[in-house]
Amino acid sequence: MLSASDFASASWDLVVRVDHPDEEEQKDVTLRVSGDLHVGGVMLKLVEQINIAQDWSDFALWGEQKRCWLLKTHWTLDKCGVQADAKLVFTPQHKMLRLRLPNVKTVRLRVSFSAVVFKAVSDICKALNIRRPEELSLLKPSSDYF
Repeated sequence: MLSASDFASASWDLVVRVDHPDEEEQKDVTLRVSGDLHVGGVMLKLVEQINIAQDWSDFALWGEQKRCWLLKTHWTLDKCGVQADAKLVFTPQHKMLRLRLPNVKTVRLRVSFSAVVFKAVSDICKALNIRRPEELSLLKPSSDYF
């Protein structure tokens, strides 16, 4: 059985950056976590510590180093490979995207950044009434393109 001192040594401070769209700057929130805490528990602790009354259902954790979303909220931090040095961002999954179409028109759409690319492209094509989404993809142009 673990004592309080054993638990203290098995836990660590996890710094999570909160990317809140209504506030101009991002803020870092420090949470005391252990490897057996699940991702949903981390998000719950974050929301409690942020203490802003709003709908947080679209928010999820993004892992900057591994460049992936932590969407399986029942997985533990150990299973996700999250350790004390992890750089996590608590951010909305759906964001506005400025999209240049093949006909050179530019549109702004709300797109799921947590979806796989094919699903995101299919949703975009459905919204724009474009057939054959399997023939299209997304491209982030280089900075010298504009």
